[in-house]
Amino acid sequence: MKLLIFGDPSGLHSLYAIKRQGYAPEDITVWENDSRHHYAIKQISDRIHITSDLHSVDLMHFAWNIGNPPYLGNLHLEFLIQGLKTSDNVCLTHPAGWLFRNSQKIEKEAKRLLKNRLQSITLYNGNPVFKGTEFDCPLTITKAAESHDGPIEVFYKSSGNKYYVNDLSEMPTGFWEPNDMHLSIVERYKQLTESSCIGNLAGKYTGGSFVQPPRTCGHALSKDPAKFCTNDFYTFFYRKSDLWTLKPKEPCYNVNSTEEAESLVSYMKTKFARFGLSIHKISRDSYLRRYLSNVPLPPLDRQWTEQSIMEFYSMTPEQVDYINSFIPDYYEQEQAQ
Repeated sequence: MKLLIFGDPSGLHSLYAIKRQGYAPEDITVWENDSRHHYAIKQISDRIHITSDLHSVDLMHFAWNIGNPPYLGNLHLEFLIQGLKTSDNVCLTHPAGWLFRNSQKIEKEAKRLLKNRLQSITLYNGNPVFKGTEFDCPLTITKAAESHDGPIEVFYKSSGNKYYVNDLSEMPTGFWEPNDMHLSIVERYKQLTESSCIGNLAGKYTGGSFVQPPRTCGHALSKDPAKFCTNDFYTFFYRKSDLWTLKPKEPCYNVNSTEEAESLVSYMKTKFARFGLSIHKISRDSYLRRYLSNVPLPPLDRQWTEQSIMEFYSMTPEQVDYINSFIPDYYEQEQAQ
């Protein structure tokens, strides 16, 4: 029985495998690209095979692959794919952004290889876990077996809640949990944005009136294990953002008049609009089409309030309560000050 470990800087994974799991040192292969870590591993046993070339294991076969691969870009997915190709069982901790979208070729390939193998996804905030690090999105513990045909367990360490999906296509598209109420409200927003959305106004400045929130907005670097992001994450702009000074090379929202611009700003502050933003938002980018695609576009002929926008879209009292509890207070705090 052979073990493949991605990243073992102190040698503890190797030591545990030998002492607690009964692996022979010569049956352990460790990928580690730091020569200082090589020394630590060799202190455990000089019979452990160490490599810094991920593809050196292409033709090998392992019973298990565990580890914490490099996070830079989508490099961690290259390691996940290699683990799935060479190992019967895989358990890796790595960034979770790829679970909420399906836009890049490598993300699609990882999901293809996980089909009929993925057992569970555990989502957690890595910032309070790995001291001295900063992660802009949750981390996941991805567990796959040689074969798995049942439902996939999705566990949120932030809340302790557990869900089951049949396929990764059923995963939420943002940092929210797939409970029945949330799913029903998301479906409502999708219906409301079938023909138009706030993204229709976003783009290059075309002349005339405009609103220009910052290119990036919100922070995901929460140290609270019960949260994936800070209270300003689901916002279009900060409390003190300058929305009216045009930066010609930056995107903006083009409108027909100053009155429409002021109406749009009042709408963007509402939790109703911010909930639409939360459906897809997983980074600080403010103008991604995907993020704006399910934010409804109301008439820009009035000043919107939390109550008036909910009434305009006929949201039920239960839906209003849920949206108000999911989207943190932000602008209300400024008014209180």
